Amino acid sequence: PLSLEKVSERSGYSKWHLQRMFKKETGHSLGQYIRSRKLTEIAQKLKESNEPILYLAERYGFESQQTLTRTFKNYFDVPPHKYRITSMPGESRYLYPLKHCS
Repeated sequence: PLSLEKVSERSGYSKWHLQRMFKKETGHSLGQYIRSRKLTEIAQKLKESNEPILYLAERYGFESQQTLTRTFKNYFDVPPHKYRITSMPGESRYLYPLKHCS
């Protein structure tokens, strides 16, 4: 799963320098961006598939299903199971990948 360490390693910058640059360019913390992207991908998977929530928690690097449920509920205002079975869109909170700007 996407993590600050992996992004830092791949970019060649230290975590601290990368976070400062990201915040300066986007106005958002890199950690929050990564969490929001993971939650967006999980929300999409919940609507598009029947993958178990436990599997999604493991796949996206959450410590447990409970941790994912708490984090997801804080972000989308409903737990993952309810999000999956209702027609609540939630897309307004989706965070799509940033486009590279030169």
